[in-house]
Amino acid sequence: MSFQAAFTLFLLLATLVVMGSQRLRADLVALIVMTLLIVSGIVDPIQAFAAFGQPVIIIVACVYVLGAALSETGVANIIAAPILRIGGRGTTALLLVIIAVATALTAVLDGMLVVALLLPAVLRIARTTGISRSVLLLPLATAATLGSHLTLIGASSNLVVSDVLAASGQPPLGLLSLTPYAAVVMVLMTLWFLGPGRKLLDKPVPEEQAAPSLGEVATAYGLDNQLYLLRVQAGSSLIGYRLDAVSLRARYGLNILAVQSARDPLITPARPELVLEQNDLLYVQSAPGELHQAANRLALEVKRPAALEELAGVDEEALRMAEVMIPVRSPLIGKTLQQAGLRARHGVSVLAVQRQAEVIRDGLGMVRLAAGDTLLVEGRAGQLRTAVRELRLVAATDLGPLPGDVVTAKARLAIVIVAGLVAVVALNLLSLAVASVVAVLLLILTGCVSAERAYRSIDGSVLVLIGAMLSLSLALEQTGAAEQIALWISAWSQNAGPLLALFLLYLLTSIITQVVANAVAAALVTPIAVGLATTMGASPQLFAIAMAFAVATAYITPLTDGDNLLVREPGHYTMRDYVVNGLPLWVLETAALFVMFTLQM
Repeated sequence: MSFQAAFTLFLLLATLVVMGSQRLRADLVALIVMTLLIVSGIVDPIQAFAAFGQPVIIIVACVYVLGAALSETGVANIIAAPILRIGGRGTTALLLVIIAVATALTAVLDGMLVVALLLPAVLRIARTTGISRSVLLLPLATAATLGSHLTLIGASSNLVVSDVLAASGQPPLGLLSLTPYAAVVMVLMTLWFLGPGRKLLDKPVPEEQAAPSLGEVATAYGLDNQLYLLRVQAGSSLIGYRLDAVSLRARYGLNILAVQSARDPLITPARPELVLEQNDLLYVQSAPGELHQAANRLALEVKRPAALEELAGVDEEALRMAEVMIPVRSPLIGKTLQQAGLRARHGVSVLAVQRQAEVIRDGLGMVRLAAGDTLLVEGRAGQLRTAVRELRLVAATDLGPLPGDVVTAKARLAIVIVAGLVAVVALNLLSLAVASVVAVLLLILTGCVSAERAYRSIDGSVLVLIGAMLSLSLALEQTGAAEQIALWISAWSQNAGPLLALFLLYLLTSIITQVVANAVAAALVTPIAVGLATTMGASPQLFAIAMAFAVATAYITPLTDGDNLLVREPGHYTMRDYVVNGLPLWVLETAALFVMFTLQM
């Protein structure tokens, strides 16, 4: 064995040990290994850096953007709703539904695509139910990995194993050759995550600090009994007039916040140029006494009290609420709200002013603003951003719906684009890499997700980890280290019986696949497995099936398994989380498979 091959094997072992110790970040370790391979001359720099242009890098980056688009447009909410409806009885039911859905999809789709589709929905479920996301995400990823064995087309490594088998003169694997074994493995995986795995993963995950609820805001500003829904009745003196012409706030104490036109179900901000019509619904802020006097004089029907949630629970670009603070150098200081013209110039309504411990709600138009005042405002998201920027205000709290809380107008378009991606990949019209790029471009060009949001969604550390680890995989092939491992496996297995030989091959393949891509590992070990089976008079098909499962055991670590990598950051998983769940699961899977193999030998 050459020095380069020996050094590569040493780096392989060192990588596993150091990453397992968690003393250094996984992506940093991968970069150090890549650098050592370049400096030692084992891997050419051009080859090493070319690894970052591999299709898997493109796929992972696109998967992040797909997830962002599904979340931003509210599609994740659509996916999460039926899962919550079916599995809403508790954590156990939710886990069963998530695993079942992921398993069914990954039988025909790439695992990373399945995780991309379900990840935003599962995060929303975790936030809605209060269940730690760490309990839900790793089962999702593992189900996507192991479910790929339910059919031959579930993973590219399955097809590689079948092709190698056919090339050796043996009948290839059938579409459902792996199904009985996969079904048993999926049952064991489900039982693991419902029992010990769930307890191991149940840990607090730091969440983003949540903004106060609109109910809390209403109470803090004393608006609990000051928001109402009115209807413009026939004969009202307001019909046909613009809002800025009737001076409702100054004359009647009515602060109109939003209007739902009789011809349009969409709730829109109260704009000065808006012309009122019969049966329009008005969301107003007013003291109860002034409200009923104004309603009688203006022929307005008081339908019911309203809540702030009604105004923020629409498309985020239609209405938004926020708290903004007036800094020392703001041009608003010393001006009344009427003089500031927030509604006339910026389309922004002020619901209340908080000045130190005092909340001002009445006579807002004549309140002179001072530094330190906090305004509760409402308007379109774009108008609010413009007002904050031009008036040099400080945005204190965004009280609108979080991205994904509302199903936006782009949701249907996003569903069509993602459905198209799934269809062309399932029908083999385009590779996953090409189809993912096309889908991402369409999502950005159609406004389903902004280019800035798309870039922010990509986890660069994951791309670095994958790209740098690919250089180690390349070194194993180029130096002959991988071939040397194969020779060792063959030599150790010669004097053993078929079952022991298969176990040794399965064990070493499980180690190799932690740092070598599944399809590459399948191409490396399947010829050895078929040759051993033929020599020992065992079933080549059985040995090939064992290799199909062995090369997919990368779920033990997050080093090469794309499904694991996608959930690593949102689940706040460490190497320990993967290993303490992956190793017992590997033992259960291996034991079940070899019981079945024994019965067939």
